[in-house]
Amino acid sequence: MVQQIVNRRALALFLLLAVATLFIGMDASAQTGEMNAAFAAHEHASTGTGQEAVKDTIKNALLIAVKIAYYVMLLLTAGAALLQGLVQGGEQGEGQKALLRKWNGSFVKGLIVAVILYVFIHSNHMVSELRGGGKEWLRLFAETSSGQTWLALILLSAIGFAVIRLNDGMKTIWAVLLLAAESFGGHVSAVHQSAAAIVFDFIHLVSAAVWAGGVMILLLFWRADRKEAGRFAEKFAGIAWMTIAALAASGIVMTCFLIPTPLYLIYTGWGKLLLAKAALVLLVIALGASLRARAKRRELPRGLMLKLDGLLMAVIIVIAGILTSVSPVPGGEPFNQHQMGEELHFTLNLSPNAPGPNEVALSLWLPEDSGKPQAVSLVIVSADNPEQAAIVVPLAPVKLEEGFAFPGFLAYTFGAEDVKLPRPGEWTAKLEITEADGTKLARDIAFSN
Repeated sequence: MVQQIVNRRALALFLLLAVATLFIGMDASAQTGEMNAAFAAHEHASTGTGQEAVKDTIKNALLIAVKIAYYVMLLLTAGAALLQGLVQGGEQGEGQKALLRKWNGSFVKGLIVAVILYVFIHSNHMVSELRGGGKEWLRLFAETSSGQTWLALILLSAIGFAVIRLNDGMKTIWAVLLLAAESFGGHVSAVHQSAAAIVFDFIHLVSAAVWAGGVMILLLFWRADRKEAGRFAEKFAGIAWMTIAALAASGIVMTCFLIPTPLYLIYTGWGKLLLAKAALVLLVIALGASLRARAKRRELPRGLMLKLDGLLMAVIIVIAGILTSVSPVPGGEPFNQHQMGEELHFTLNLSPNAPGPNEVALSLWLPEDSGKPQAVSLVIVSADNPEQAAIVVPLAPVKLEEGFAFPGFLAYTFGAEDVKLPRPGEWTAKLEITEADGTKLARDIAFSN
């Protein structure tokens, strides 16, 4: 009787907090974005030289380490909750259920500690970067989607001990809410078409949780009872390949949302890490096929294969934690050059000045008596690879931010988007202006990316 009352109270608390979490998510999506941008601008900030640079490196390493620990516990805890239905009912599955109840408690403890550390350290970093006090703390958690997502994660993890005593359906709902909260506040929430990106991020997280949780449970069963490991492996093998397929497919779609060109996979640290992760996933697929074949033959999985699968899982989660902590955008410096002259002043800006799509802004100042130019062209040619095809910049008149004014000169501004540089190297921007009377002015502007 007492246990029933406790379960009912826990269920009521769970439902209340679940509804609160949904309202938090709805409120977060309705934000104007100004506060989010103010805090996000400092989330990955790193400035200074010498001792300040060392401090920034240590601080960033700590942020990444805490995020990795958080991801490990989030995926393992949610995955274990989602996989409760694989355990057989009746007396035959009682051994597995007893072990899972014991492990679920440890998972929830680890999740609570990881969430608290993750939220405190990251929120403290964001507020300290803004040099704020109590007011900034309040604004962070009351007015930004990141802060509201963190509150939801704290609330959901706090009721974990009550949830793991409920039935499998409630555990599944709890795990889904945990992963949904992370999706709303994840690294894809700020990209273009964020709603679709969040959906695929959620699919990615659910797939990762099922796979990681399954591998961990299988390893724990292997250490505790080999027969139970064999029974669980037989059932888990049937869904493992589907989760890996969903993991890979959703990961590819998310990558398309995050980066505008495949060149980022080659020329950025983020892209190289992602390729390394993809290679490890291919190893997991091969290893999973072998484990599935043994499970179909009702053979116990080999300990070495299970340990290798667990190691690959750990490395992939570590890489995932790093990928969500760094920007996929190249870290090159924008190119900006201003040149003065008797017959022409100009400013050329190329951003981010990296392989892939770039934005070009061009400002010209011509003598008042020369009139409006007939034509302005800009062509980028490779200085270190003559065989490289020239890149014609599709300039169009635009209204740029108010800049310098020069007496006796009139300003003309142009811009272009999606100007793709195929690789890093040495380049020359060839600017040609045809004035109203047909006079041609030419300038060569050297730059590197």
